[in-house]
Amino acid sequence: MVENMKNNELNNIDLHSLKLNIEKPFLTVPLKPNQDNKLFTKVTTNVKDKNGISIPNITVFISSESNSAIKDVRIYDKDNENEIPLQLENGAEGFFVKTGNDGNIIFFIHPIKTLPVVLHLYAQVLNYTNQVPANDTLYIVDSTLENMAVKYERPNILGFFGGDLSSNGDKKFLVEIEKYENASTGDYILFFVNDHYTRVSLQVRTESLGSYSISVPYEIFDKNVQSHFYYVIVRPSGDITESKSVHMDLVYKGRPNRPWKDVTRTYDMCKVYDSSGNNLIEKYHVINDDTISTSNPENAGLFVKITGTNDPTDTSKVPFGTEIILNLYITSSTRSFIQPFTHRMPTNPDDAGGKTATLTIPIPHNLLNNNLGYTNGNEGLIFFDYQIGSDFDPDVAYGNCWQGNIDTYP
Repeated sequence: MVENMKNNELNNIDLHSLKLNIEKPFLTVPLKPNQDNKLFTKVTTNVKDKNGISIPNITVFISSESNSAIKDVRIYDKDNENEIPLQLENGAEGFFVKTGNDGNIIFFIHPIKTLPVVLHLYAQVLNYTNQVPANDTLYIVDSTLENMAVKYERPNILGFFGGDLSSNGDKKFLVEIEKYENASTGDYILFFVNDHYTRVSLQVRTESLGSYSISVPYEIFDKNVQSHFYYVIVRPSGDITESKSVHMDLVYKGRPNRPWKDVTRTYDMCKVYDSSGNNLIEKYHVINDDTISTSNPENAGLFVKITGTNDPTDTSKVPFGTEIILNLYITSSTRSFIQPFTHRMPTNPDDAGGKTATLTIPIPHNLLNNNLGYTNGNEGLIFFDYQIGSDFDPDVAYGNCWQGNIDTYP
């Protein structure tokens, strides 16, 4: 009976939860071997089933794309004290870790040489899942940013000629990297802002150099802060060229206060109800004082409902147990803001034997009142959209947008 329960858990793993999170994906190695073990990065994840429940005490195999790369680091346990030995499993060098009682995986990676390493990590529950790539590649390089010569031309941003940079509603902007000496397909370009690695990197295709072919998210920049934007080249072996580009100076001024317009939206639009929870508000309708005035235990001015499913063939709905970020955008004459709400889709259907469940999210009244229209007679704007994952995640998925108008008194 216990064995059957464990097999059911293993067959029901949420593959997204196997994605490893690397705390510091860019490390510079010392000039001598890392004997004092002070240079390392923490790697974590929380393994869950498809209902969002953490799975304790299961064994996960961690490997890399290259057997030689993983041999150039040392792996330590969750306390960062005991080294975990490598093992050969089906031709792949790797190591085993077990989830804790809370479903957490924690281990540490230490460089052991001055030789550089590019490490692509994968997690897998043997015999139950395929390999799942980590959220980031780990770059261990042999020169500090401070010691690098400035050699390459600065990155060019399409349509930008210096000063303030703003998004017109797109999530990403296009960058051109000019052809550089000894460029080779497979080189890595790593982008930095104010000497901090942005976690944005890509492998070079030499035929793409000299054209605006690289998409970079605006969110790498802090708003209204002077940013020095540049890149570093790393060879496939991990060998850094010991050179960086001229930096581009800019100040990011932000985005329009509405959902991204250049992303693919997979899931159905959410439904918006008034403060009674009973009356559906259609898209493009006006939210006014009457809409948000009914008293309720949640002190909500609106209720937003998102439908989930346990049917894997229904790709228009969010899977059961998925963590969802609902975004509220309001622009009025009195204020302008974006407010996220994080919730989890239920794990059981609304009706016994059914295939759908409803996540209901109350929207606080104090976010909805005091949003006056404009003196020219126009109402304010209000939007809802939702997403699975952060804007930085390569596999983030978005729901369709609900849009309306708003005119409410304090």
